[in-house]
Amino acid sequence: MRSGDGSSSQWVTLSITVPAEDLDLASGVLWDAGAAGVEERAADDDDDLELRAGLLAGSVDAVLSALHPGWVAAVEPVDADEGLDAWREFAQAWRAGSRLVIAPTWLDTPEWCRDDDLVLPIDPGRTFGSGSHPTTRMCLAELELLVSVGDSVADIGCGSGVLAIAAVRLGAARAVGVDLHPEAVGVSLANAAACGVTDQVEFLEGSIELLAGRTFEVVVANIPAAVLHGMVEPLVAALAPAGALVISGVLDEQVPELLEAFATHGPVLTSTAADGDWRALVLRRAN
Repeated sequence: MRSGDGSSSQWVTLSITVPAEDLDLASGVLWDAGAAGVEERAADDDDDLELRAGLLAGSVDAVLSALHPGWVAAVEPVDADEGLDAWREFAQAWRAGSRLVIAPTWLDTPEWCRDDDLVLPIDPGRTFGSGSHPTTRMCLAELELLVSVGDSVADIGCGSGVLAIAAVRLGAARAVGVDLHPEAVGVSLANAAACGVTDQVEFLEGSIELLAGRTFEVVVANIPAAVLHGMVEPLVAALAPAGALVISGVLDEQVPELLEAFATHGPVLTSTAADGDWRALVLRRAN
């Protein structure tokens, strides 16, 4: 199947019907391709599930070539505004860790929030970082465990800025986020303002190389494993001697090769969080 004759900048809806046991793997393919959002639906076959994602038409062919035998895909051109914002109808607040609650700005604060919860009003715009994806929630939970008062934190591939913002709300003195997508900076700054941390965060358009020469007590990178492989050295360089590196966007089957790449440069695994097939890894420099 081809993506059609539409412009590569046109947004399309890509639906993939997969067996339930392939849900995480198929979701990973869509997120890795830059999906603006992924919605899960019941399929006509009770044993299958349907994933629907908003993608740029130019990325669809690569996704289709990565599909496993037996997965059924369909592509539908959509109006850009409608296609990217349709997921908002299904948005909800999420708890991450024990105290963090990520609440979409257009919804009321959930009644189930506790008095000591840290509620973060977040609007991801058209970036990755609504707090709904398992990797984002695992990273948030790890930050809750790792961030100490006064720390500095780097968020690589910041998306909506949710991880950097959460780090400051958890006690970090300062956080900086970088992202290659121009829209991410504006969205992150707006979310920082909504969360009352504008003076303690910095967001930059570009890659991790922008942070060369700076080190942080906590570095978090929630990005696809294929991209992580290409930035092992700068991630390690950004880590303070006693600091912690949190990496996610990683499926269980991708962990061994990724850990081997990091071990070559010093950091070793100290803990692993799991949600389905997704993993979040915490690494520190070997003593």
